[in-house]
Amino acid sequence: MAAGAIIAKVAAAVLSDKKGREIVLILITAILMPIILIVLLLIALLTGATNANVSLVDCCFKNASIPAEFTDEQCEIIEYMRTQLDSIDKIIADKENAGDYDTNMIKAVLYCLQFGAPPSEDDEVFDLELFCDCFESIPYSDIELAYENIAENFPDMEVTPNVKIGVENIYNYLTGGDKK
Repeated sequence: MAAGAIIAKVAAAVLSDKKGREIVLILITAILMPIILIVLLLIALLTGATNANVSLVDCCFKNASIPAEFTDEQCEIIEYMRTQLDSIDKIIADKENAGDYDTNMIKAVLYCLQFGAPPSEDDEVFDLELFCDCFESIPYSDIELAYENIAENFPDMEVTPNVKIGVENIYNYLTGGDKK
């Protein structure tokens, strides 16, 4: 208790003096400044990453022009993804029950599962029509059923929690809102 009283008297004496208040403010600023700078840096990095991701989504889904600073490998992956997404549209359009498919959901899942993977030489092995059929008559609110179908038909594809978050973000971006 005596230490608390002594600290209170010293603090009162320091804060009652203009020079003492300035020193306290300088110390507080010196302590908080690195924390503030780190937070600002993280915000800037995350904003840049978000803009880059939106740019990639626009390139793939909306055929936006590919930025000049993208590498040849990035351009190749975007072109590959565009082809895959166009194939989904064609597959669904050819089905008698096309209305039973949520193409935005199918595309969001495919994008999140395959984006960044370099096009392989044996693409014919991947059955895109079977992939689309994993979503037949499944609304977005029941997407877990589609994930189960994917796990059953494509055991090499793993729908991780990160993939699910990505699918939700892409789906919301494509549909213009929160469709949980």
